[in-house]
Amino acid sequence: MKTRPQLTGEVAGMAVSGDVVTAEALTKRYRRSETPAVDDVSFEIARGETIGLLGPNGAGKTTLIKMICGVTAPSSGRVQVFDADPVRQPVAAKSGIGAMHQIAPFDEMLPALDNLRISARFRGVRWRDVRPWALELAEFLGVAKALPQLCFQLSGGQRQRLQLIRALITLPKLLILDEPSAGLDVAGRHQIERFVTWLREEHGVTVLWSSHHIDELERNSQRVMVINRGRVLRFAKPRELVEEFGSVHLRVTVDDAGAGGAVAAWAENAGLTATAEETEVRIEGARAREMLPELTRHCQDHDIVISGVSTALDSLETVFLRMTENEG
Repeated sequence: MKTRPQLTGEVAGMAVSGDVVTAEALTKRYRRSETPAVDDVSFEIARGETIGLLGPNGAGKTTLIKMICGVTAPSSGRVQVFDADPVRQPVAAKSGIGAMHQIAPFDEMLPALDNLRISARFRGVRWRDVRPWALELAEFLGVAKALPQLCFQLSGGQRQRLQLIRALITLPKLLILDEPSAGLDVAGRHQIERFVTWLREEHGVTVLWSSHHIDELERNSQRVMVINRGRVLRFAKPRELVEEFGSVHLRVTVDDAGAGGAVAAWAENAGLTATAEETEVRIEGARAREMLPELTRHCQDHDIVISGVSTALDSLETVFLRMTENEG
């Protein structure tokens, strides 16, 4: 892994204490829409947290991000960023935000490096002050050689990394990531994850991370906000969500592949859900764990050798699907 970039000069951000974002009864209604895009949402995000924003398409995630960034004003309620209103006090609120949006255009006929220069100017900093940091970021993220290329020549992964550099021209106090790993391979995704973790741990950067890759939110978020139809269903640690809405299932390993089907059939007859793949049987149901002794006796009576039994909780992805499917 490359040496992480060092912060110098204009790049280093100011420290912030207390809550970074506070929302109270935040609501956004659009004309010609029967239901609010964001509906009576309240929450707090503390300094140094990485918050996962999770919801299906059209759930209200983008509208929520726009209100935090001051791009659109709430219909009612309020949101404060660094104790300032993003719409009425844009300088105080927005100066500490760095945002990597899912769709943010570049000037396609300019080199990538010139796009970064323009970003620095929009941020109100001198390019010469942030240039060493930007180039170190590009080197670390593996796009330094692509900086002289025109933007339309860049690959999807290169554009994603350039977006991140643009968001980090100055070190933000709040970094908003909207699908940051789109277009990246597995190695690229993990590289972004490690880098964002470093920003949080070493520099106290607060991160609001929206993604359809639920596994990356599960790995990297201290808390996850599950939103659907404009309402926050739950705002909690990933583990708490899994324990509250998930279920325990058994994984039973047998010596004979042919016996897996027999074990699954017994579980189905007992009112459980079971699937067999060769020598491994997955058994789900509220009573799965308590019925293990009965399963063991059944296998002994039918000369089925169990070589292993383990229990596991549902993944956050399974829990998310259950929460949003059952939510009316």
